[in-house]
Amino acid sequence: ARNCYKAIHEQLNNSEISITGLGVTGSGRLIAGLHALTSNVINEIIAHATAAAYFDPEVDTIFEIGGQDAKYTFLTGGVPSDYAMNEACSAGTGSFLEESAREALNVLTEEIGGLALQGNNPPNFTDQCSAFISSDIKIAAQEGIPKNDLLAGLVYSICMNYLNRVKGSRPVGKKIFMQGGVCYNKAVPVAMASLMNSKIIVPPDPGLMGAFGVALEVKSRIKLGITERCSFDLVELVNRDTVRESNFTCNGGKEKCDRKCEISRIRVNGKVYPFGGVCNKYYNLRLNKEVDASKYDLVALRQSLAFEKYGVVSSLESSNPNIPERTVGILRSFLTHSLFPLYSNFFDQMGFKVVLSDNIDPEGISRIEAAFCLPAEITHGSFVNLLKKKPDYIFIPQVMQIPIKNVPTYSRICVFVQGEPYYLKTTFRKELEESTTVVLSPVLKMQKGYEFAEDTLVQMVKKMGIGEKQAREAFQFACRKQYEFENELLEIGSKTLKELDQNPDLFGIVLFGRPYNAFSTDANMGIPHKIASRGFVVIPHDMIPSAEYNVHHKMFWATGQKIMKSAQLVKKRDNLFGFYITNFSCGPDSFLLGYFRNLMDSKPSLTLELDQHTADAGIDTRIEAAIDIMTSFRRLKIHIQKNQFKAARVLYDKEIKVVSSDGNKYSLTDPNVEVVFPSMGRFATEVGAALFRSIGVNAKALNIPNKDILLEGRKNTTCKECLPYILTTGSFIDYANKRDNTQKVTLFFMATGGGPCRLGQYWGALEDLIQKNKIPNVAVLTATDENGYAGFGARVLLKFWMALVVADVFGDIASTLRVAARNWSEAQIEFEKIWNDFIKFLENGGIIQFSNFLKNVSSRLSAIPVKGNPFDIPVISLIGEIYVRREEFSRKNIVNYLEDHGFMVKVAPVAEYLCYSNYVVNTGLGERTFSLKEQLKMKLTAQVQEWWERRIKTILSDSGLYKFEMIEVDKTIRAANHLLDENFRGEAILTVGLALREILHDSCGVISIGPFGCMPSRVAESILKKEMNMEGKKRVAGFIDQSGAYAELDNLPFLSIETDGSPFPQLIEANLEAFVLQAKRVHQKILRANKSRNKKNKNISVRLFDIVRGSSGSKNGVKNKKNSSEATI
Repeated sequence: ARNCYKAIHEQLNNSEISITGLGVTGSGRLIAGLHALTSNVINEIIAHATAAAYFDPEVDTIFEIGGQDAKYTFLTGGVPSDYAMNEACSAGTGSFLEESAREALNVLTEEIGGLALQGNNPPNFTDQCSAFISSDIKIAAQEGIPKNDLLAGLVYSICMNYLNRVKGSRPVGKKIFMQGGVCYNKAVPVAMASLMNSKIIVPPDPGLMGAFGVALEVKSRIKLGITERCSFDLVELVNRDTVRESNFTCNGGKEKCDRKCEISRIRVNGKVYPFGGVCNKYYNLRLNKEVDASKYDLVALRQSLAFEKYGVVSSLESSNPNIPERTVGILRSFLTHSLFPLYSNFFDQMGFKVVLSDNIDPEGISRIEAAFCLPAEITHGSFVNLLKKKPDYIFIPQVMQIPIKNVPTYSRICVFVQGEPYYLKTTFRKELEESTTVVLSPVLKMQKGYEFAEDTLVQMVKKMGIGEKQAREAFQFACRKQYEFENELLEIGSKTLKELDQNPDLFGIVLFGRPYNAFSTDANMGIPHKIASRGFVVIPHDMIPSAEYNVHHKMFWATGQKIMKSAQLVKKRDNLFGFYITNFSCGPDSFLLGYFRNLMDSKPSLTLELDQHTADAGIDTRIEAAIDIMTSFRRLKIHIQKNQFKAARVLYDKEIKVVSSDGNKYSLTDPNVEVVFPSMGRFATEVGAALFRSIGVNAKALNIPNKDILLEGRKNTTCKECLPYILTTGSFIDYANKRDNTQKVTLFFMATGGGPCRLGQYWGALEDLIQKNKIPNVAVLTATDENGYAGFGARVLLKFWMALVVADVFGDIASTLRVAARNWSEAQIEFEKIWNDFIKFLENGGIIQFSNFLKNVSSRLSAIPVKGNPFDIPVISLIGEIYVRREEFSRKNIVNYLEDHGFMVKVAPVAEYLCYSNYVVNTGLGERTFSLKEQLKMKLTAQVQEWWERRIKTILSDSGLYKFEMIEVDKTIRAANHLLDENFRGEAILTVGLALREILHDSCGVISIGPFGCMPSRVAESILKKEMNMEGKKRVAGFIDQSGAYAELDNLPFLSIETDGSPFPQLIEANLEAFVLQAKRVHQKILRANKSRNKKNKNISVRLFDIVRGSSGSKNGVKNKKNSSEATI
């Protein structure tokens, strides 16, 4: 700032001028404002909007890209009414452009624009993160793409990132200004104009628009009497120094804030000012502004109710040293922030001392085995903190559901939260074995009320020596306390809303998010206090009385249901606005945020994405700007227009009906209807389309996605969703945009599920996208037990099962041939002919002819010449998330790479999940109750499916290219049930179980692959990284190393990979190389073990034969000898 004053003074030739106002803006505005001793500290959003409106009063859209931030602002009457900023990633900012050009191409910042404008054919680097783009640039350079084109592609990337991740789906008006320092690079506005297909106006000195705007704003405020006219002297400002005095720690004041902020003491003009802290306390003090933050911070009140008024925390000191008291530790993480009254009172009433973790131990965070979200990192640190207190027990339940009123489906809990006891026990196995602490991890199913956990918890404490009567009384007391806590929250919320209604000039901020990130002081970075210290009441969303509101039947997450209910009330009320706290890589929020924003529409809201690297100053800027925008929105009384578009839809009844956008009704087999299948792995996708055609439906399978499809998907999503949704969405939108006949109704087939995995959100989110983008005559078709499997009969479903089993086997055979065929080119041609003939058979043949046709298929496959015995080929198991492990574009070159190194790749079958669904239902693990007739029908269905699986695999194993193996989900579950309770449902337990079951059985190595951010995959990764060794294998029931071949083996070949659709970085390629070398060594050990086992089995058979022959000799004669020989054979 002093250099700036000095430069101005020199430009004025040291002339004396009268300065009556001084304003500051930008990320350093607070310290610059203190140095200048001005009260005019103004956020960048207002400053840039004021400057833009000065140059052109008609401007209504501002794109601003700076060095660290990127902002979008929409103006109404020259006043900001909506805005957005980059939430965490810097990929849409100047620093991204500068660093990428310098590191990947050795080009200086000032050279980028001129060189990029000379580019003729820029490559498409998409809108990806700067962490990934450098490798893409280097690869492109190695391919011979000129530097000018690479820089042009980089410039396009920054613009695409801005449009997709900052502006998103927000409106663009008639006149667009683009400003910020990046616009000195003339290539950037040119690229933006090209992508927008719109005129982009760059004002004079775009990098100084913020400074010019703040000067205009100060002038306006002086004129309006909002701020006083002052006197500032340039020479004095140049020479004014700031001296740092000793710091002090804030004691929290009457708000009882426990953050203990380090506050600087800065001497300016002989006076010492306190400076810093996460809230506005000391800024208010400088301006003589009194704000009682404790009065406005209802989040702090909520937490005190949960942990103090209704919860119980004991002292570790024993009241009677002669009577040993048992302690139960509870982690201050995840659902404890909501259920502590229930947990703590239950144990307290039975005489246990309740100990709560009180710190986040860095040692725990350093031990994390997978890329978990911030709240999961906190639970690792809290666990170590608690373990060091040496409690007798640590209570970490797996909570499957909690009660939410008026919801159409189950209220499930996030995968990471449910998995908490399992990945913690695995990660800290050694510490637990060395301590006397016992982890209690009961499974709690509380969909219908907290009281439904009573039997489970009573049985748990009975094993701890507590009488049943005492346990039940304790639980009922705890249950009452939990309900009292929740009722008081709603009472406070209702009272607050009435107070706001009585003061029409005021508005409140409703804080959305999870209780363990939005309300926890360990995770929310003091955001509630920041808001409250500005004089605005901040209300936790679970204080909002919103039970009457409905939620879409697609929403199965409990917190998501609460959020969407409360969001409807916020949308409806003029005096409420929403702030949404999320974390990087939060799975549920990747969809919830889209729903939330769609619901709010043009009503301003603020999203704050936090992780351990989030800067405090950036949060302040966003909060300050949001409050300014919300104030303007209320003053302008902007009317939100409803979307009147009517999308096509599917009616599920005994027979499917399709309703077009015009209201016409068609049957599924009508020529005016087509069904489109996205790529879900080539074989399964083609099978699905063929079966639909067999019942008269016009169905087609889309091609395997490519980079353009990935781009299209990213353009139509937030890019935070999982890869399968991004790719299928990209495929669907691409197909819809290229349709020749938009009068025909196109149905996108989408798989679904009931949660807690994100798969069940795909079709609902896609429906929202169709509505939002107003795509005519397009709808989503899905098949579940809830809609009667779309009305398909048992015969069609059985045929689908049979075809799916064949598709899985064909995938294995294709990999075997790729390695074993004498001539792969010729084998591939024959294989394709056989597969295409099978697809034609599916379209026209029936179940009766199925076996005979497969025998012919098996015979033709067996005629393909191979090298040696295919079953001697080393096998790698590719497991993990069901879509990416099978879908060719998602898994990139992994399969080909392994096959090129001589491995047959056995991909976990798609049919496995259907078998698992049968297992869940038939073992009573599901929530639904069935009549005796329904139970018998389901058991019969499972038996018929198993019979056909065995039949199909027996026939195809005769080809000599497939090793017969049933899916046997029960064995997979047993291989993992010492690590995961079978109630932890979904892909994680299948991934863990299959990895431990197959390694050293058929497979010499295991690769687990999942989409970037996949929750079940990350839970499985966390566990398998600790268990994929010989000690972990020995813990699997039934495994014994009889041969001793694995005696010197420690770590087993295992690799966990995440894919986001981009090429794999060099680190993964290096890991693959090491994995291959290790797997080859293990394969040799497997061969030795099998040889030893076969020799032992042969000796046993000979001994048995001798025993039988000896016992049958003299007494029973030759006839018995013959019979015994046949029996032995």
